[in-house]
Amino acid sequence: MLWMYLLILVFSLLTLYFVYEEYKKSRFPKKAFTLVAVLESVVCILSVIMILQSLI
Repeated sequence: MLWMYLLILVFSLLTLYFVYEEYKKSRFPKKAFTLVAVLESVVCILSVIMILQSLI
């Protein structure tokens, strides 16, 4: 299960990075960027928590 949490974490971070790049180029609306950033941040935090729980 650890590999699945790591995979989710990596892809969530990549999504945040690419969405931020598009937002900087003014191709992404601010409301949409905020929504995506908040949701992906929640996924990243939950993935880290699940990784830590599986290691303990």
